[in-house]
Order: sequence, then structure tokens, then C-alpha cells
Amino acid sequence: MSLLRRFTYRYRVSVVNEDEQKEVLGTRLSVFYFSVGIFLIGLIGALIGNRISLMKSQPYSVDSDYKLRQTVIDDALRVDSLMSVMETRNRYLSNIQEIIAGRVSTDTVIRIDSLSLQKSVELMEPTSREEEFVRQFEEAERYNITSQSVPMQDIRSMSLFRPTQGLVASSFNTLDSHFGVDIAASPNQSVVSVLDGTVLVSSFTAESGYTICVVHPGELVSVYKHCESLLRKSGDKVRQGEVIALVGRNTGGGETPGSHLHFELWYQGQPIDPEKYILFQ
Repeated sequence: MSLLRRFTYRYRVSVVNEDEQKEVLGTRLSVFYFSVGIFLIGLIGALIGNRISLMKSQPYSVDSDYKLRQTVIDDALRVDSLMSVMETRNRYLSNIQEIIAGRVSTDTVIRIDSLSLQKSVELMEPTSREEEFVRQFEEAERYNITSQSVPMQDIRSMSLFRPTQGLVASSFNTLDSHFGVDIAASPNQSVVSVLDGTVLVSSFTAESGYTICVVHPGELVSVYKHCESLLRKSGDKVRQGEVIALVGRNTGGGETPGSHLHFELWYQGQPIDPEKYILFQ
């Protein structure tokens, strides 16, 4: 028998059940096809192994990591936009329900899209406890001639904490009636008290959103506007660096779009530039 004939000669391979002496599986196979199959399996295995080794030997790709992070950021922005759309839709439905129920007249001078804002302002009016605290504080300080006073030139020697981490996006400018600085920050970022003091006001206004005001020794007052939520109430004692609020997500007005904290410093009833006394990032 020739060599080619031996390679192409077909053999029958059978799998037999030993107990029943019954063929379970059978196939025809030649030495040539068997050799070709083994060769292909080995070739595929070598290619896969080579690919794995190349992947392990390649350096870490900064570009791919950047693209992945950018994709995550884009997805987060899309989710945030979707939440804003849903919130607007819910406000619209709430306004329609108010009109149908007869609680709001359709010929009112207030625009329909501002009814929700008006309703939130009415719900967040200062409580009697807050008004009483403010009245007592003002009455006590009016005749307090022994209160400690810090001269203007000594404020520079005071170590003031920065209210939150971020860059100043809009500076102090009294000509534009901008009596503080806008600090661009991430939503829900911590807002801390710049010095020890007492919370004077903790409330919500249509113009400034959630606002907290802290009075400090030496006739110094710090104001934090456009917050997402307030963590301290009027009359609370706070320590320097203590978290008192969270940065808002596009809340309130202001010259700076996006999430930011509007921060003001007042001394003896006059606004002062925070950047002269606090080192911002």
C-alpha cells in the first residue's frame, strides 16, 4: 500500500457501551484529516497565546483611560439632563393639578412656570423660631458695648478657612453689586464655616436659593448662598471647618452658571473682598 494511500485510508472510530455492547458514537476518520485537525488546533492555540502575550507586554494606555473617563462623564451629564427634564415635567403636571383644583387662577399675573417656585418660597418662609432668634440677637447686640471688636487691619492676621474647594469663577465687584465671590465647585460638595460662630439665618429665598449666614466674633459675618441643602439651623453654634451646607446644583441666580457657591464676607455692615483674606485654589 502506497504512503499516500495510507494517509487517505479511512478508519472507523467507534465508542461502544461496554455493558450493552452497543455502539454509541461512530465516525470515519483518516490519518490525513486527523493530522490536519491537530495542526489547525495547534495553530489557533499559538495565535491566541501570542495575542495574550502582546496584550500583557503593551504599556498602559493613557488615551484609552481618558476616553473611558470621558464616556463616564458624558453619561453622567446625560443622566443629569434627564433628571432636569423629569423635574420640569413634574412641576408642569403639579401646576396643571393646581389649576384644575381651582387653587390657582388661570388669569393670574404670575407665569405658569413660576408657580412651583412661588409655592416653594411660601413653604420655606422663616419660622417663628427663626424670627424670634433674629430679633433677640439684634436686640442684645444693639446695646452690647463690651463686645469684642477686630480692627480691619487685624483681619489679615486671622486664619480663615476657605468655605469650599474650587476656583473663583466670579470675583468681588461692588460696581456690579456683586458683594462676594462665586466659587465653581462640584454639586453636593461640602461647605464649611470659615470661623467659629453662630448661625444667624438658615433659610430659602427665591433669589439666592438655600442660604446660611454665620456671625463671628469681631463684627464679622460670613454668608453662603446657592446651596443644595442646609445642615445647620438658626441659633446653632458652629466650629471653624465644620460642614454647614452642601454646594447647590444650579440653584438660585447669580453671574456664574452651573453649580457654585456664592460666598460673602461682611465687616461692620460693609462687604469686603474675600480673596484678600482667604487663599482659594
